[in-house]
Amino acid sequence: MSIARREFLKVVGGASVAGSLAGYGVNVGAATAAIPAFGFADDSVPMNAANLCPMPTRVSEAQAKYAKALDLSLSTASRQAIEAHKEDARSRIASMLGTSADELAIVRNTSEANNVIVQGMPLEEGDEVVLWDQNHPSNSVAWDVQAARDGATVRRFSIPTDTGSIDEVVDLFVGAIGEKTKVVSFTHISNITGFRTPAAEICAAIRARKDDIHIHIDGAQTWGAVDINLGAIECDSFSASAHKWFMGPREVGLLYVRERHIDSIWPNVVSVPWGQTEKDAPKGARKFDALGQRDDAAVAALADAAGFHEVMTPAGIEARSAMIANRLRTGLQDLDVNFVSSANPAFTSSIIILSAPRANARQLVGQVFDDSGIQTAGTGGLRMSPHVYNTEDHVDRVVAAVRKNRALLS
Repeated sequence: MSIARREFLKVVGGASVAGSLAGYGVNVGAATAAIPAFGFADDSVPMNAANLCPMPTRVSEAQAKYAKALDLSLSTASRQAIEAHKEDARSRIASMLGTSADELAIVRNTSEANNVIVQGMPLEEGDEVVLWDQNHPSNSVAWDVQAARDGATVRRFSIPTDTGSIDEVVDLFVGAIGEKTKVVSFTHISNITGFRTPAAEICAAIRARKDDIHIHIDGAQTWGAVDINLGAIECDSFSASAHKWFMGPREVGLLYVRERHIDSIWPNVVSVPWGQTEKDAPKGARKFDALGQRDDAAVAALADAAGFHEVMTPAGIEARSAMIANRLRTGLQDLDVNFVSSANPAFTSSIIILSAPRANARQLVGQVFDDSGIQTAGTGGLRMSPHVYNTEDHVDRVVAAVRKNRALLS
């Protein structure tokens, strides 16, 4: 057995897990081989998981199967059979996240999940919302809009790029809190710098400082990339999208709300399956995903995406993604280029961004694609976000393309 194959088996959890992955079309012959579970061509390889991921072919096929079944029959029995996959997905995802199914809402994306919290949070005049200044607009501007309506205030703070320790980051969060702070909301991993916040330590410190603060985490860049235990993190709410690192269906997302807060947060949309009165809410966090007619086939396919993660395991996925990202980071460091993303292992992620003039970003992304066949992004510079479907060959091709076009980085 080759060293590469042994390393891959170690990452995904051994031969038994690798054997199960064969059902998803995963080639475990070598760690460097592309995973044929995905349908992209070798001359158009995605390395932009921070924006959008391909689904495993088996998940795409499942979604198409569910859609076809509905087209063949829209009977109550047929629709209920498809809709049952939603509860299956909810239960399986809850198990992976270390929470209960009743605390999870299956919404449409992170933006919607964030806005359920923003608009549903009972703010009063004089309340303060504290935000990390690298939050996504749906977790930043949305708070400004809501605060203007409620008479609340918003305060932002920064984390310097040269921050050296977890304690320093935690101190910045605690230092931003005031006596009127009602909410602290931050991004788990920044899409514009790749900085990974120490969420569990932050939550623990905030609890010690002021226990009645609602802590919301935008997990768009962590769900499906990182082995997350929401019970251990102890945040009050958490949002994410399936179309990113979870490699699931589009327009399907996740909102976790801790049980003790479900009743106090207002839903943005009230529709079926609510009953005939305001007291007839669906059980638990399901009240937040009562959005009327959905793309039931896409929601059903979320269970199939969960199956991929169960087999590969969240820890195995995080390890393989990190292995590929670290190879990319090391290769780029050897080019002596300037990074936006941190090199401190305490804060690194699978989002790696090189500094580049904004005027050059589009051309740089295009040249890297032309020279490597790899899709990157111009967010914050030159952003590369590899995932489990990327290989050492993909990494080496990107590094060679960056070397060739390094003049565009300055």
